Amino acid sequence: MENQETTGTATEQQQGKTFTQEQVNAIVSKRLAEQKATLEANLVKREQGLDKREMGIRAKEMLAERGLPKGLSDVLRYDTEEELAKAIDAIEHAKGFRKEEQEQGGRPPEGFRILENRLPDGAHGAPDPIADAFKLKG
Repeated sequence: MENQETTGTATEQQQGKTFTQEQVNAIVSKRLAEQKATLEANLVKREQGLDKREMGIRAKEMLAERGLPKGLSDVLRYDTEEELAKAIDAIEHAKGFRKEEQEQGGRPPEGFRILENRLPDGAHGAPDPIADAFKLKG
């Protein structure tokens, strides 16, 4: 009796779902297409990362060539070399970014004048109730 049960189970397993060659080919093709799409997406991400690093290096080179701080490459927005050149041109025309201007030692560029706007030192003579409230008692 055990023999019949074992044989019956084995035939049931063999009679499980069977696939035609076309179905197997379709399943394999689908899985290959999914894997290919995943690999292509990863390749595109890697390529974009490399492009970004290359543009960062190029930005630092261009900034150094024009005598501007290399640290500006971190705050500039650019995706192409043309956009980078435009951004650097805009910064280059702004005052205070060139090495020569920075080496002036805090002096304003010629033709500019700094106005000082000082706050009153509190010795204006009138009593100040708020200042009096915060004075140390003792």
